[in-house]
Amino acid sequence: MVHETCKEMLALHALSALDGGEERELQEHLKTCAICRLESEQWQATAAALAYVATPVEPPAELRERILERIRTEDQTVRSESGKVLEFSRPARPTRAPLPRFAAIAASIIFIALSAGLIVLWRENRSAQRELARLSQILTEQTQELALENKIVQTLTAPGTRSAELAGTKDAPNARGVLAVDQQSGRAVLVARGLPAPPSGKAYQLWFIASGKPPVPGKVFSTDAAGNAVLEDQLPASAGNASVFAVTLEPKEGVPAPTGHMYLLSPAKGPSPS
Repeated sequence: MVHETCKEMLALHALSALDGGEERELQEHLKTCAICRLESEQWQATAAALAYVATPVEPPAELRERILERIRTEDQTVRSESGKVLEFSRPARPTRAPLPRFAAIAASIIFIALSAGLIVLWRENRSAQRELARLSQILTEQTQELALENKIVQTLTAPGTRSAELAGTKDAPNARGVLAVDQQSGRAVLVARGLPAPPSGKAYQLWFIASGKPPVPGKVFSTDAAGNAVLEDQLPASAGNASVFAVTLEPKEGVPAPTGHMYLLSPAKGPSPS
């Protein structure tokens, strides 16, 4: 991707139209890419040739004769009036006809217009590519969210599904959650809201608790910036009779037995996970 982007920069580089950051990026790429170096040299040669697009034209012979005739006339006038001879310096170079000057100006204007148009099109293309990438990312995220929501709905509406509400503890009074378990497949889906962002190296872990038995560990999960999370898990065989569900803060790798503070707990009575 970097190679293709730098290839697009070569024409603007030849016109000295890149900003500082783009110029540095291109120079770093040219150090390692022989193909782009060769193409850059070709663009530089093209830009140099455009500066000389107007071919010089020698002035017509009659123009020289008119200038000499005017000099002779003025010389005779001066002699007759004062008797003194005035020296006329010869021009360093012949005066060109107006046409080449206009041609050079027109060529310069065309060159500048083409350069400006190329810069605008290139920048619009890059902007469009960035916008397309952004929209594509949004579409991908929304597609994934929709697929997950469909799974949640299927789990919640499947025959034999039981669900439990989880309330926040003193460590997360505004948190809440819903856990749905499909009794036939054993698939469990936890939807949590309002959880604090876990510290570095930490994550939340789900627990299945059956009366008189130690808590059975579920998967670990994290939250988004708003404190929301969705977890898909499989109800362990040893937790088939679980009636209490809890969420604790643990090391991000997960632990076999709860060690951290509890953040969510279902209201059903049962043994505490810690």
